[in-house]
Amino acid sequence: MLSNIFGRREDEERIRKEGRLPPGQALTNRFPVLHYGPVPPFNAATWDVRVFGEVEQEVRWTWDEFSKLPRAKLKMDIHCVTRWSKFDTEWEGVTIDDLFAAAGITP
Repeated sequence: MLSNIFGRREDEERIRKEGRLPPGQALTNRFPVLHYGPVPPFNAATWDVRVFGEVEQEVRWTWDEFSKLPRAKLKMDIHCVTRWSKFDTEWEGVTIDDLFAAAGITP
């Protein structure tokens, strides 16, 4: 356990020297718990997402339809206002740009 702590500190110092760690931030290698209370259950049969309002055409996807949309992969650093930073975080999913394009966002 102590080697993990010291390893994190070494990584933090290296990243700070590279200029990637903003002042006042601390490196984390894990995601902090960012919710309070129980996580609601997921039900694919009732899940949907809808883009509506100032659009040319309202669109709605079920979970099955949404799962078949093109996916993008991103790698980024996250700097939280609670003073932690997590580096080189990999994400994959449907982009909001693709959802907005399907609906035709109006000016």
